[in-house]
Amino acid sequence: MIRFLEYTAIFLLLLVLQEFVFDNINLGGVVNPYIYIMFIILLPLDIPGWSLLLLGFVTGAAVDCMAGTAGLQTMATTWLAFARPTVVGLLLGKDLVYEGGIPTAGRVGPAKFLRYVAVMVLLFNVPFFLLEDLSGGIWIIALRILLSSAFSVGIIYFLHLPFVHNRLKV
Repeated sequence: MIRFLEYTAIFLLLLVLQEFVFDNINLGGVVNPYIYIMFIILLPLDIPGWSLLLLGFVTGAAVDCMAGTAGLQTMATTWLAFARPTVVGLLLGKDLVYEGGIPTAGRVGPAKFLRYVAVMVLLFNVPFFLLEDLSGGIWIIALRILLSSAFSVGIIYFLHLPFVHNRLKV
């Protein structure tokens, strides 16, 4: 029950930060950080697939309701939740999945964690920005994907640091 309350608090905090801070960052129309996906990234490694998909859907739907993006966030976060077990297995290893716990830099190592976060952010940003701006030039979309991803990865890395020394690490 305590873990449920902790994850609910993290979910709400990330939604508030996304809506009131990070949705207002738009550097030159190119950099748009989406940090709320940190919720999906930091879910326990041994979470059942159906729970992961449901939480991905709910997370995206909540942001869609706040931002008015008409299902775009829901689609991207559901896709992210679907792809996460494969990414975790490939980048973090199957042994870690069986042990469960939270994927943090303290648990898997900073380099592995940064690769994991970078791949997850790219898996979110590619379909999101492609569908958001279908009429834009491919170079502008690619630039938005790369710069937004780099900015998001940096922010997510620093936002996750409290979990490295927190009891959620176990």
